[in-house]
Amino acid sequence: MLSALVPCLDEAESLPALEAALFPALDALSLPYETLFIDDGSKDGTAAGLAALAARRPAAKVLTHPANRGIGASLKTGLAAAQGDWLVFLDADLTFHPSLIKELLQKREETGADCVSGSPYLGGMPGVPWRRRLPSLALNAFYRGLFDSRLTSYTPMFRLYRTADLRALELTSDGFEVSVEVLVKLLRAGKKIAEVAAPLTVRKAGTSKLRRWRELKAHARLSARLLSS
Repeated sequence: MLSALVPCLDEAESLPALEAALFPALDALSLPYETLFIDDGSKDGTAAGLAALAARRPAAKVLTHPANRGIGASLKTGLAAAQGDWLVFLDADLTFHPSLIKELLQKREETGADCVSGSPYLGGMPGVPWRRRLPSLALNAFYRGLFDSRLTSYTPMFRLYRTADLRALELTSDGFEVSVEVLVKLLRAGKKIAEVAAPLTVRKAGTSKLRRWRELKAHARLSARLLSS
């Protein structure tokens, strides 16, 4: 069984397109699945939109944070509730398209990997402006220098995990930097990581929740913790 975790923060505008893309992609896999939507303290119409979606979709469940706690906290909340043997974590804004989940699963079958990561550095970033690309390129180059240089991508959250492997990790990050923490700790645990080409596109609705300077500070704190542990 596959658990699809989707954190949502003020994503009311994105929900119609998300529903239209996610469920056909999951149905096409021909395996049991559940979808866990984590409303991370949204202040727009996300809660009502998710409630309506769950009423239409028996495989959907909504988990709620009364206040915003961060994408890492959403991962931990979803992980605690997940019933699948495998877990895919993806954005609500469709910057990584759900149709790519099939490629993550195929790569796992081919390689026996414990984790398969979607890499925009293999798949490209069509339409993404350089002001967004450059910080990402710098961060990923930094982490490749610190850890495993064979991996092209550390920061994107679009990945397939073995649920039991995630639950064995002690995760401290509540923000976007959790993607790096998870990958590094899986590597240190001796897990096999594979990558697939995953184009990163621009969101069509809503606004990004990523704040450049806040995230750079969070990554500085994370790298210090990882290097000292």
